[in-house]
Amino acid sequence: MANMENGKKRLLALREILLSETDAKHGLTAAEIIKKLEDRGYSVERKALYRDFDVLSDSIALEKGGKPTRYYVEYRDFELEEIMILIDAVESAGFMTEKKKAQMIRKLRDLTSSGKAAELSSQIHYLGRHHSKNNDVLYSTAAIRRAMTEHHPVTFQYTEYALGKGEVLRKNGMKYILHPYALAWNNGFYYCIGVRPEQSGPEEKDKVRHFRIDRMKQVQVDEKTQLQDPPPGFDVASYIERTVNMYGAAEPEKVLLRFKKELLSQFYDRFDQKDTVLADPKDPDYLTAYVTIHVSPTFFSWVSQYAGGFTIAGPEKVRKEYHRHLKAALEA
Repeated sequence: MANMENGKKRLLALREILLSETDAKHGLTAAEIIKKLEDRGYSVERKALYRDFDVLSDSIALEKGGKPTRYYVEYRDFELEEIMILIDAVESAGFMTEKKKAQMIRKLRDLTSSGKAAELSSQIHYLGRHHSKNNDVLYSTAAIRRAMTEHHPVTFQYTEYALGKGEVLRKNGMKYILHPYALAWNNGFYYCIGVRPEQSGPEEKDKVRHFRIDRMKQVQVDEKTQLQDPPPGFDVASYIERTVNMYGAAEPEKVLLRFKKELLSQFYDRFDQKDTVLADPKDPDYLTAYVTIHVSPTFFSWVSQYAGGFTIAGPEKVRKEYHRHLKAALEA
């Protein structure tokens, strides 16, 4: 029984050595593997090692090659490029602290061999622009997910920044009540989307709102209250698209955009590919499209960044509002 137990532990140690230390460029000979096992307290003969290889081949893609023969694991659950994408996503997550980002990146690097992890380390560049100071963001997210699963609202306090004081509780630490419908990652931040019927007037009890999770403090599930159903026709993707970067006016409007042909990719970077784009009958170098959007300063800033490449062709009231926005910027 003791030998059997020791054999199982040796198999686990062998598997860990192969996964963490080998790839196509960094194989290990049988002698090197035996030495590494001995360093961990497991003695094994070559014949037993080869039997262990046969057992492990059912769970990992063990390969061999070269002279002397070297053994390695090249293919894993995640390819190197996939791990790099996940690391990039973690780096750009403004809702995480620097410490939590570093922890997650270390875990992602452990999904490949030490040799390839070294390659990844040389390619990782911390963006450093946005880092949350809230260490509880993952716990807050877990509480919100549980609330949605069990059909309850959440309560929390919300923070904002005050000059000379840093981060402070909004509205003197008032406890917010939110019926969460979805979580959304947008522009590097994690948002909770829902309604606040208990703290809104009759006309706004179904108004959808969003809160940055890294600014939510003391998130708790209100188990005594049932979650209110979403407003009829509510769609998370449409909400995010219409509000443009999570900053929107109260009601969406249909706006006619006119833009240069070469900016079609930039148009689709911002809007749904289902939006119909037509040739401008007055100028073959331009296109037009109607989009439904929350008109806001953020939307105007997006339009103006193309220095005339995009223009608002209608309705007239939105054009005038856009011109006032530009004039205010020039006169500031």
